[in-house]
Amino acid sequence: MNDAREAMLGRIRQGLANNRAFLEREALAAPHTPPPFVHPAGDDDLAERFAAELRKLAAHAHLCADHDAARAVLCDILVAAEVRRTLSWALPAIELPGLADDLMRIGVERHDVSIAPTAAERTAHLHELEPATACISGVDALIAESATIVLLSGRGRPRLASLLAPCYIAIARRDQIVRGLGQAIARLQQHAAPDLFADHSSLTFITGPSRTADIEMTLALGVHGPRDVHVIIYG
Repeated sequence: MNDAREAMLGRIRQGLANNRAFLEREALAAPHTPPPFVHPAGDDDLAERFAAELRKLAAHAHLCADHDAARAVLCDILVAAEVRRTLSWALPAIELPGLADDLMRIGVERHDVSIAPTAAERTAHLHELEPATACISGVDALIAESATIVLLSGRGRPRLASLLAPCYIAIARRDQIVRGLGQAIARLQQHAAPDLFADHSSLTFITGPSRTADIEMTLALGVHGPRDVHVIIYG
């Protein structure tokens, strides 16, 4: 399995090397101006807009006055779902003071997600994490027009903390909400300049629960990721 994997990756690397000059010319020729907003900019409350759009997607929005209220809502969600184990970003990356004490108080065991070096160890680690029924992360931006969560993955910010468990909870501040995709990209470029992926492995956009309709054209939620999505916004 490892030999086949390395052979496949080697072909990809060779293909990229053969086409690097062409790809760089195309990238430089492409326009780099952020796209316009889907809707005209107005005076509407972006948090309320985000919440309204998120609820249309069969997900849950919680607007809180401060981080104490946000922690109370988070605990209520975990208790109602009878969560005993959760995966999460590293606590400093979530930026919710007192979260560790709250999880301990309600009897929820928190697991950091690390990447094991070998395939066998990764498989064993995933089996160990599978019983977790909730995952918690911070965010890098929220896009109000489409109710999209934007996440940069990297050290202390694992992708599995938004993908593996059936219930996903994102914690955000009001000042992380932007109106459209262009603003979100500009925000990421500003905060992670000059190289967005120097310290981050991927950029993920999450819009509502996982959904698919490729089996008998019947819409199903939660097939390829979390079925229940909560976004807690405070500030």
